[in-house]
Parts: sequence; C-alpha cells; structure tokens
Amino acid sequence: MSWQGGIVPGVLVGMAALVAGLHGCGASPSGPGSDWGSGSGSGGSSGGAGQSSSSGSSGSQSTGGDDAGGSTSSSGGQSSGGGFDGGSGGGSDGSGSGSSLDGGSSGDGGPVAPTRGCGQATSCTPGNDLAPPASADGFQIVLPPNSVSISPGEEAYYCYYKVVPGNAAINVGAFQSWMSTGSSHHFITFTGSGTDGNLTGGPVGGAACNPSGNWVYATSTPGKIIELKMPDGVGLPMPAGQILILNMHFINPTSAAISPEVKLNVLYTKNLQYTAESMVSFNAGIYVPAGGTQTVTGYCAPPAGSKFFAYTTHSHKYTTSVKVNYVSGGQTMAIADTTDYESPDVALWNGPFLTTKSGDQFTYSCSYANTTASPVTVGETAATNEMCMSIGYFFPATSTTSGIGSSYCH
Repeated sequence: MSWQGGIVPGVLVGMAALVAGLHGCGASPSGPGSDWGSGSGSGGSSGGAGQSSSSGSSGSQSTGGDDAGGSTSSSGGQSSGGGFDGGSGGGSDGSGSGSSLDGGSSGDGGPVAPTRGCGQATSCTPGNDLAPPASADGFQIVLPPNSVSISPGEEAYYCYYKVVPGNAAINVGAFQSWMSTGSSHHFITFTGSGTDGNLTGGPVGGAACNPSGNWVYATSTPGKIIELKMPDGVGLPMPAGQILILNMHFINPTSAAISPEVKLNVLYTKNLQYTAESMVSFNAGIYVPAGGTQTVTGYCAPPAGSKFFAYTTHSHKYTTSVKVNYVSGGQTMAIADTTDYESPDVALWNGPFLTTKSGDQFTYSCSYANTTASPVTVGETAATNEMCMSIGYFFPATSTTSGIGSSYCH
C-alpha cells in the first residue's frame, strides 16, 4: 500500500479496512466549474452543445451524441446534434442507430449533463417499511429485530454478515434499502468474507467492526425506500456463496434507548448484457485545525469506454462542500456539488451515459470548516472525524479481482 498526497487506495470504514477492495485515487487539484458552453458548430453542424470558446461564439464540430441512442443519417450534411447529449447527427457514410447501452453516434460536443438522484442512489420513495421481493426477483436481508440497542447520545458501528442464498452466481440489477428514522448516519453494503449470521460491533471506540471487501451500495437517508438501480441489462456480479456485509453507523440523539431497523433488498438483473463495477475514492489526508478550514482533493482516471451511470459523495458534518468534476480534453464539467453531507448530491446518466475517453479524469474536492477547539481528523466518528469520498458506478466492469492495485487509479 502506498500513500500519495494523502490519498489511500481504499475506503475508511473501520481504520483497519482502509485498503479493502476499492479503487484508490491520487492527489490532484480540483478543477473549475463547467468549461463547456454552447456555440455554433463548424463543419456543417448547427446548434450543438459543442466545446466552445470562453465567449461561446464558436465551437468545434458536433455530430450528435457520443453516447446517444440517436440515429445517424446517411448523408454528411448539416446536423442538429446535441453533442454528447444525443439527437440526430450528420454521418459521413451509412446509417445506424445505437442502443441505450451500446452508445450510438459519436461527437466532440462535451459530456452528457447528468440528471439528479437522491439518497446516494437513483431514487427515494416515502415508506415506513420495505417489503421483500418475490423469490424469483431477489432476496431480502433484515437486521435481526432488537439485536442492536443504542443508548441515549451514543454512536456505534455494527457489521451484519449474510450469505447470498442459493448455489449459483448472481448479477444484481438493483439494491433497495430502508432504515428506521432517528438513528442512522449511514448504511453501507460490502461484498467480503465472514460468517453467515454473525453480528459484530458496538459503541465507537469499543467492539470492532471492520468490514473488508468491495463497496457496492450505500445511503445516509433513513425513513425512505432508497433504490440504486443499474441500467437495464447491466448487473453487478456476485459468485455463489458471496458474503454481504451490512455496515451500519448509528447515532442516537434522543433521550431514550432505541433499536434501529435496517432492511436490504437485492434484486436480480434481467437480460444481462454487461457487468458493472464501483469506483470508490478516499482521501485520508484530512486534518482541519481547531477553528480552521481545509480542502483536500483527489482524482481517478478510469479506462476509456467506461460508461458511468451514477456518481455521488460521502462526508461528515464539518463539510462545507464536496465537488466532483469530470475533465475531458482539457475541458471541465461539474457533475456533483454537495453542501449538505446528510443529503449528498447524486449525478445520474441513463442512455446516454457519461462515457470516458483516454486521459479523462474525475477530480474531487472536500472542504471543511472546524468550529470546535480540537482538530478534526480522518476517521469513523461523525462527531469528531471527517471523510472525503467520491463514489462512481460504471459498466462494463474492468476488474475481476478484489483488492488494490488498479492500473487506472494512482
């Protein structure tokens, strides 16, 4: 394991799990806001959202969406493409249309602007409970009732280990979760190792809960049904007998003991075409002096052709902002900007996707303001520690092994 610029290639959930199974990042200055603007395209294209000069008066040629599911005309005449956002484009030869997964026509108009999710996922639905799926559609994991009790003012970490049922490998098309209100700071699911049905953890600073494995799902929103849905035909692969680790961070702000409830639905992919992968970056170089401020940064450069469908962040209460930018061809687009750590911004793409080119990077920055009389450092405790994470999901998967050593993160 190497430490570069305060960046550790792993996720900090229990300090002993810092390097577990996640793609790391290298230090990098954060980029500016969006450098893409609208302008008239040259070379016979008009109205494209192409790369533009600072005045936006002239842009490079745009021939439809790089990831678009749009069509391409047989002639090479004028087009009214939307750059990477899709639409129709003037083609030089032949005709064709792209599916929502395979991309479509190509162009240089700029990256696909995201839509917004919530709860660190694709959707949030009001609900007082989460019903289990039909057995043909997936399975449910439930934290055993009354197995955890959080005292007034207490903060605790717990890990609950459950094996994927059945004797066959699966591909996950969606995660759904529900947490009772008034207790949870976050809930993270890892794939890792352990004993089926085992529950470990306790108050912060006491019993250990150190999950080791790959980050696959997270939310910090209780009292709602949260769903992270893969694009149709895309699945997150899991082998037969895979252990899922439910890592739960509880904080009880009330004057009475509480017993939190946590439920997770794992839904199977239908008509699998591509496997997905998570890309989690963690900056461990956090030290905010008493009464002071700090900004830490990081970056990651996934392989060309990676199609991102979700991107979000994770931090704690001293956060003033967490920003994620996408840098391509010397241009920068802001894709996530979090100012409320409990409701982090979520960027979504779904046909067209944000598809990377060679040399593209995701840069991120986390800014903090410490109002206390003691330093704030990296760590688990929400009251006195901070985190800085950027979390992306993409397909097709490029890694078939867990652990560190990714060739595209530094």
